[in-house]
Amino acid sequence: MLHFAYGSNLSHKFLRQYCPTSVFQMKAELPNYRIAFPFFSQKRQGGISSIVHAPGELTRGVLYEVDQKEMEELDVVESVPQGHYVRETYLVLGEDRRWHSADLYRCSKPTGPYAPARSYVETMLEGAEAHQLDTKYVQELRWLIASLN
Repeated sequence: MLHFAYGSNLSHKFLRQYCPTSVFQMKAELPNYRIAFPFFSQKRQGGISSIVHAPGELTRGVLYEVDQKEMEELDVVESVPQGHYVRETYLVLGEDRRWHSADLYRCSKPTGPYAPARSYVETMLEGAEAHQLDTKYVQELRWLIASLN
């Protein structure tokens, strides 16, 4: 199955801890959504990401092929059983200019916005750089990290 990663899962290094057989497929975009940080992570001591409906905006990310069983294990990591996040299927536009049906995680109980956890955004940046996402987006992540000092 396809997983659209836009937060910490952008980092294949991070994702492979939970989905060791995952395979990068391509860069992708989710139109009319933006990234926000509406959930506070005790572990990271800051906000972690979700998508928020935002007409005209764009969420950049990547598509991974992930085994169904590993995706179910990732549900636990993403706090799906606790009801904090849900896994939903969205249509995303791949770099091949085709639409792909992919699962992603979205916060179901937003309590923020919160200042993003620095370590979380650093993981996002590592993934964005490794996958060579849009240079403007990579720069925005760098600026965000710098603002968290």
